[in-house]
Parts: sequence; structure tokens; C-alpha cells
Amino acid sequence: MTYSNQYKDVESIIDTLLVLDTFCASRDIEVEFVVVGASGILLFIEMMNKDAEYRPTRDIDIRVTEGVVTPELKEALHEYEIEIVEGVIQFPPREDFRENEFRHKIEGLFEAIDVYIPAIELLACTKIFSSRQKDLEDLEQTNLLELCDKDKLLELVEEYKGNMTWDDPFCNVHDLSRIFQEKGI
Repeated sequence: MTYSNQYKDVESIIDTLLVLDTFCASRDIEVEFVVVGASGILLFIEMMNKDAEYRPTRDIDIRVTEGVVTPELKEALHEYEIEIVEGVIQFPPREDFRENEFRHKIEGLFEAIDVYIPAIELLACTKIFSSRQKDLEDLEQTNLLELCDKDKLLELVEEYKGNMTWDDPFCNVHDLSRIFQEKGI
């Protein structure tokens, strides 16, 4: 995928989601998803009125929680640079993104789509249970972990570690204690 946008702020993310909503409404497509990755973190910071900054991103990553991704919708998502990350995220599992205690709905903006922002601890877990260097850098160089409730985060990390079916020495979860120590968390 060639990216034409760089999402530096919440307004540009919302604008793209509004275009998607208009498309879906015109075709009677209803879908529910959570926004993850850097876009989700930017939206969380804004929704929760946190005094924090986060890096820009090239796309909007989503995880579909309800509805059918038709070929027509898939094409629109591609056109609007919205990427479904189902195969990329192992943890948290999809069912955790469906639980209302772990997500916040963006109210009053959309007609055909339901957009949720996961709790910051779930967003952090998507980075912790990754082996991507960029995700490790996000954990080390941003204030993502400082935004989390450490007890809630560690509870989730322990639960997900117990369900890991692979042993990846490069998984960022192995660096978490070091990062907490370096950040004084």
C-alpha cells in the first residue's frame, strides 16, 4: 500500500472516518470496529483529555468487532488507507475489544459505523505482544506506558502471557520490565 496521508492529529483521523461513514451509509453497510495502533492512541489521548503527545501515523488501523467486511467495504477501507489488522495482533484477543469495560465509543459523529477506542492498557498490549521494532520504540520513546494504570496493564500482560502459544524471543513483552525500570514506572 502506498500511503498519501500522514495522520498527525485527531481531526484528520476523524475526517477520514467520517468519509468512511458516508460511504457505508450510502450502501447500507453497518460495521463496528475499534481503532488501534497509533491512531487509536491519538484518539484515546484526545477523548480522555490527557496532556500527552504521540507520534504521527501513516494509516488508520482497525479491528472489526461486529459486521461483515464485504469486498465493497474492503475496497473502500483500502482507498481511505484504513487497514484491518486481524492477522497482526495476537493479543489482546478480539473478544477483549468487544467488552465495554475495555473500550470507549465515539458518540454522535457516525451514522453507519460504530467506532470505539480501546482502553489504553489494551492499546499498550498490542505493542507489548508484538515483535516489531517500531512497537518497541513506541514503548521506549513515548509516554504510552505512563498513560496506563500499571496494575491493570500488568494483570492483562500476565493473562495474555499465560495464553501465548509461541515462544518468540523478540516479542516486546520480554523487554517490559527493563522499560518500566528505565522509565521509573
